[in-house]
Amino acid sequence: PVLGDLARIITVERYQINDRDRLIDVRLPALTDTGDTDLEQRINTEIRTRIDEVLDQAEQRARAAREAFVETGGREEDFTPILINVDYEVKCSNEQYLSFVITKTETQANAYSEFYLYNLDLTTGTQLTLPDLLGPDWRTRCDQAVKEGILQSEQAGGVYFAPGEGGFETVSDDQKFYLNSQGQPVLL
Repeated sequence: PVLGDLARIITVERYQINDRDRLIDVRLPALTDTGDTDLEQRINTEIRTRIDEVLDQAEQRARAAREAFVETGGREEDFTPILINVDYEVKCSNEQYLSFVITKTETQANAYSEFYLYNLDLTTGTQLTLPDLLGPDWRTRCDQAVKEGILQSEQAGGVYFAPGEGGFETVSDDQKFYLNSQGQPVLL
């Protein structure tokens, strides 16, 4: 049996790179103590591969940005390196579930973040989906929750677009989510 109450996420590697193209700060997580070494190996390999790929792509963009800056008349010493930060946060950890989010943020003239979510059922060793958690009417339940959130925000002065004008229609088939500390899904 899986020992879910012992499962945890640890930092297996932390490093920084500071050169003329980029400033990189990485805190790489790994899954451990689940009692299921296949699950740990699968998740940890996926994390390592994904982060290595993301950093390679970001580094290529950083070099290209510096080269374009210099080619268009900028001085190399005036180039502002791209900032890349990779970190993680455990959102839920109990006997049944482990949910964590890896965030990669890239900043130059503007910033954007990418989220990689892991929602694990420690009793089965599988990644959870919204249908797993909410049943066959998961989409209806999610849509209703989003619409209620939009209504509450509008009542508090928030602004949203009407349906059909770029506003909310329905959650996607691969809707990103994590589990909060109570084991409830939170949509991103």
